[in-house]
Amino acid sequence: MPEPTPPHYITFSNIIIDDIVLWDGRTFMNTLGGAGTHALIGMAVWSDRLGYVATVGPDFTAEQWAQLAKLNIDVRGVKLIDEYTTTRAWQLFEPDERRIEIMRTDLQAFFDYTPYFADMPADYRQARGVHVQWGHTFAELVELLQQFHDANPQVKLVWEPALEFLDGSAADFRPVLERLALFSPDIEQAQQMTKLADPNDMAKALLDWGSSCVAIRMGAAGSIVRTAAGEGWRIPAAPPAQLVDVTGAGNAYCGGFIYGLGEGESVLESALHGAVSASFAIEQFGVPDLGAETNALAQQRLEWAREHVVDA
Repeated sequence: MPEPTPPHYITFSNIIIDDIVLWDGRTFMNTLGGAGTHALIGMAVWSDRLGYVATVGPDFTAEQWAQLAKLNIDVRGVKLIDEYTTTRAWQLFEPDERRIEIMRTDLQAFFDYTPYFADMPADYRQARGVHVQWGHTFAELVELLQQFHDANPQVKLVWEPALEFLDGSAADFRPVLERLALFSPDIEQAQQMTKLADPNDMAKALLDWGSSCVAIRMGAAGSIVRTAAGEGWRIPAAPPAQLVDVTGAGNAYCGGFIYGLGEGESVLESALHGAVSASFAIEQFGVPDLGAETNALAQQRLEWAREHVVDA
């Protein structure tokens, strides 16, 4: 067997199977989801050197493995655990795009069977960029981020905070944020963390907490990106060919953004890559078909986004 090709971009997160119910009665069951999957969709717009660190159970179907293969994802980091049931959730959508998530499997098992750094194939440790949504505690998260830096000091890390972290203090966040190339909460998360109303003020506060780069994600309103060097932009939401499902758009944005940083692009150019990635993620339910025309479409949307950036 030939040696596997080491991935350039990975997600350290977990897999969730979504059962989607729309307000009009339509359902899309057994849809591959989770923050990591959507981040990889964002990366896949630009790269075919991708890897996944996650856990699944024996109920993870051949069709679901095939969906990962469709994105050229290296699955050596996906650990099969016999006693685990792959995490599953209802995703209930209202007409105004509000989404209600209801877990269908044991949430404690989701945490108990989370992957760890040591579970990862050794060559994943040299990835250029890593998307992270992981951890039970701040101390655990800091340890993971430091392990990535110790293995590869050039790695670019992006973290999306999960619910259990949002009430942390600035002192809790500082050792995390100092280890990231990008911190990207959505606007509701940033508001809960900072207790501020204006997204520019939120971003500035998070820079004061130790971030070098903050991207506040605002859905259809785009994103606010600010850096510790004093730069700031309002990044537009790149228009999709059709708007079908907004689930995972923010994760895909992070995937495209970290790809840009990993390739040595400027923060602005990386953010534009993120906006384009999000536009592909919302054109369908589940994993998209990124065919031969994807690169040309991505370049067109990238040029559109460049023309619509506003300084912030």
